[in-house]
Amino acid sequence: MKRVHRNIVSGALLCGCALFTLYGASRVAEKSEKGALPVSLSGEGDELPVIVLDAGHGGST
Repeated sequence: MKRVHRNIVSGALLCGCALFTLYGASRVAEKSEKGALPVSLSGEGDELPVIVLDAGHGGST
């Protein structure tokens, strides 16, 4: 009986965490339309690559 109770409680906790995550994602999506998207959530494909040119004088070794 304890195992069944533990499985129900852990399932409810997991479901609650999933719903909280979805709620947070929807809030971030709402704010991204206004330009307030956190840097950690932005995709790397949207940014231009930074190219560093080395003159070859031994300064970067």
